[in-house]
Amino acid sequence: MKKSLTALAVLSLFGSAYAANVTVYGVVDTGLAYTHDKVTGSAVTTDSGYDLAGLQDNWKDDSFRMDSGNHSATRFGLKGSEDLGNGMTVGFVLENGFDSDTGAMTTDGKIFDREATLSLGGNFGKVYLGRMSTLISDTGSVGFYGKMASSFGSGWSDNIAGHTAVMANYQTRYNNTIAYVSPEFSGVTFFAQYAMGDTEENKHTDDRYAALGAEWKAGAFDVGVLVDWLDKDASKEGVWVKHDPKLEDQYTFNLAASYDCGFAKTFLAAQYFKDARDAGSILDTIGFFDADFYTREAGNGYTAEEKKERAANFSKAAFANTGYGLHLSTTFDALGGTWLAGVGYMDADIDYAGDGTIGDMKAYTVSVGYEYSLSKRTMLYTGAGFVKRDADFNSFDGSDANHGSWEQKSYDFIAGLVHNF
Repeated sequence: MKKSLTALAVLSLFGSAYAANVTVYGVVDTGLAYTHDKVTGSAVTTDSGYDLAGLQDNWKDDSFRMDSGNHSATRFGLKGSEDLGNGMTVGFVLENGFDSDTGAMTTDGKIFDREATLSLGGNFGKVYLGRMSTLISDTGSVGFYGKMASSFGSGWSDNIAGHTAVMANYQTRYNNTIAYVSPEFSGVTFFAQYAMGDTEENKHTDDRYAALGAEWKAGAFDVGVLVDWLDKDASKEGVWVKHDPKLEDQYTFNLAASYDCGFAKTFLAAQYFKDARDAGSILDTIGFFDADFYTREAGNGYTAEEKKERAANFSKAAFANTGYGLHLSTTFDALGGTWLAGVGYMDADIDYAGDGTIGDMKAYTVSVGYEYSLSKRTMLYTGAGFVKRDADFNSFDGSDANHGSWEQKSYDFIAGLVHNF
């Protein structure tokens, strides 16, 4: 019954959209992908003898599959605007992500998971309200930085990587967000954004996000700077039986530049991050943020569900990563199409529960892509990528007695078709 009502509501919206001169748009990207993964690891223990890095066995896997969004996120959207007079306009964007290989929505329970914004523009610039992309991303109405940081943007498939694979992890989108984009002043545009949180807006018990950025365009040069801040959910402090981790807010400092020399466009991006939850997706890939990961040490006297909740909270609070990432890429036309290539490197220290550095992690990426246009709206693509992630740990009691390591090598080969409408 609920599904029928949802379908009816969407169809009604379409009818209103056409009557109100609203633009219907979208992207459909479907292709084939082959991935080879190999993971090797050795144990590292906590001070109570609990094996951490060794929890993930050595393994390798090969997969061949049909995928959606290997090159461009498959999506469907509605957008429109109204002229209010005196240079003022009001507009909206409602955008949904879905998987073209299955027809499923990308995010359960959200019709417009990619963007749902209302905006007001004028001589002062433009203000956006709602769910939207972060400034540091390369998507949506306000995601300016990622587009100029790499020829691949945030990346194609998982292992045909852009700059984000060698930098601090970031949330691509936030709910309850306000953003401002200024008019252009002598080639410079300013950006600001603040996300209030999800469950308890503007409270210290929820993640809050803020960012400031600027882009300067001068002929063939394009330069961008951005600083962002994540006020981590403080309710995750003080949940561990042996440790009382103190959350440190995450900061990133970003600089990107590109130069178009005519036959090629080259991009360089650099980031310094401090107290990030993760970087290069390494801790998440190992499984450090899984609820079951720490349940054995979540304390006696609790139910299984309480232990999982305490363990999940602790994992978000206990680890912080400080380091830097670099990404160099280029794009040029040859053999009837467009070529893209990029390399990246990341180095970071891992801090555990505020006790100091307990490990080091690195990431390396190599990506190559090719695009061939069949028309203005339809394109064939193919690409290959390599990502190596590794981490070395000392024992969590601060000694070097139980040294451990983890390494993942991943290869992707993809080919597909993208159609824009």
